[in-house]
Amino acid sequence: MLTRRHLMGALAASAAAPAAASAGLPAEAIARHSQSPLEALVGRTLILGFLGAEANAPGADAIEADLAAGRIGGVLFLRHNARTREGVEGLARRFREAAPDAWLAIDQEGGVVQRLTGDMGYTRIPRAQVLAEGGLDAARPLFETAARELREAGFNMNLAPIAALQAAGNDAIGQYGRGFSAAGGAVADWCAAFIEAFEAQGIACAIKHFPGHGRSRGDSHDGYVDITGTWSFEEAAPFGRLMRMDRAHLMMGAHLVNLRLDPDGLPVTLSRRVLHGLLREVMGYDGAMITDDLDMGAIRNHYTREQALTGALTAGNDFILISNSANPDPDLARRAVDWVGAALTAGTLTIQRLAEANARIDALAAHVRRA
Repeated sequence: MLTRRHLMGALAASAAAPAAASAGLPAEAIARHSQSPLEALVGRTLILGFLGAEANAPGADAIEADLAAGRIGGVLFLRHNARTREGVEGLARRFREAAPDAWLAIDQEGGVVQRLTGDMGYTRIPRAQVLAEGGLDAARPLFETAARELREAGFNMNLAPIAALQAAGNDAIGQYGRGFSAAGGAVADWCAAFIEAFEAQGIACAIKHFPGHGRSRGDSHDGYVDITGTWSFEEAAPFGRLMRMDRAHLMMGAHLVNLRLDPDGLPVTLSRRVLHGLLREVMGYDGAMITDDLDMGAIRNHYTREQALTGALTAGNDFILISNSANPDPDLARRAVDWVGAALTAGTLTIQRLAEANARIDALAAHVRRA
């Protein structure tokens, strides 16, 4: 049971400890990765976006080269990359040929956040709130169809489902009906069914946005959102239930500030107190972590890319998601290695933390291959 006493103890301990724990990971996996070149260790954590919506788009050239050289571990597709079925599937094929094991990530949540749309010939996924009205039994075949279509389109990572509590006054989720329910147990059951369908097709699902975005007031796409006064442990309950159901293998933190969880005012994405202290030590999570897009306003307006990237790794993220479209940098992958190298020299980041991230990425890949 999540208690304030346990929480405060774990948050204090995690803030004081310089290195992340490796719970749930084989020691030999950590040791093996710790001997890898820095370029490889950093590259596998990076999932970068690009500009372009066709297979021959100039923005795709740098991505293909980075994939082939192992400078990045995957590619993020946003709405501006998914304009036509031919274009998005052509891009996916191009990137898959360059790196067969790369992570190709997209938001295929449903409702207003469905990148492969009905207009492009894919099955429409109603918003979560509407789906919930029809019941789980009716939704399971839809989830299975959507998962099969996503795999056939070339993707192996879905930045979904939403594990937030549905609250009508919420700017980012509630007003669009992106939450399945206002009850945590029901939210977890719906998310579990969603994840089961997609994992059966070899697709990793990023459960978002820990520790809960449903009752926030504001949208982190635009800037800082402070949930200190609105958040309660109830919002973390769906994430915990999914862990106990063994359906939580990849999780996305939120660009949200909660001074009760991190008195330093760091957003969850950059907070070791939350990602390690609360999520791992108190709640027992041992899966992989992925950031939300570090180019979103909540991060971009307050941190440089170097600060955001190295801070996110230090906090305990295993995948770094950067859309690289607001201010495109074709050399971002190379710069990331330099930034991490500087953090290692400064002692703010360790090789063990990078090795741990790589081992968690391995574990996730093995899980979806077995599913």
